[in-house]
Amino acid sequence: MTSSDSSKWVIREGKKIPYGHQHRSLTGKIRKVCNTILFSWAYRCPLNGLRVLFHRMRGCHIGKGVYIGRYCFLDNMYPEYIYIYDGASVNAECMLLTHFNPFEVWEGVFNAEVKPLVIKKNAIVAVRCTLMPGVTIGEQAVVSGGMTLEKSVPAFHMVRANMKIDKIDMNPLMGNK
Repeated sequence: MTSSDSSKWVIREGKKIPYGHQHRSLTGKIRKVCNTILFSWAYRCPLNGLRVLFHRMRGCHIGKGVYIGRYCFLDNMYPEYIYIYDGASVNAECMLLTHFNPFEVWEGVFNAEVKPLVIKKNAIVAVRCTLMPGVTIGEQAVVSGGMTLEKSVPAFHMVRANMKIDKIDMNPLMGNK
């Protein structure tokens, strides 16, 4: 289980991983089963304190006072590359990904790699966001709901979709005058 004291964390470097799905040793298989069970418990758990505990037991680095909403998917293969600092909030149904592992046929197109995903102190990730490998959400930054991020967000910034809403008179379109 990882320490909740974020001042002692050393963020891992990203690394290349083998393409495709590699065979696991017996220890690796046991780790995968334990990780899957803990993930399943955390995913459905109605109590935030237990969700955080189960994810820490999986190897995620989670600070003090962190909120993780229900039905969040924290990477299943490399949870030790997830860093969520004190007071951060990851709301319901978010996906935090740390690895991308395509099959070998894609070797010239995509890199098979794992990179750390970092959510700094007091940052907010709203519902149904997807954070891709290597993304850092800066201190007190806000990510609006439904966003998919491939790039980092600086501290004290907000990211949101700039949806333009046009006013259209629907009456003529519906046959009304």
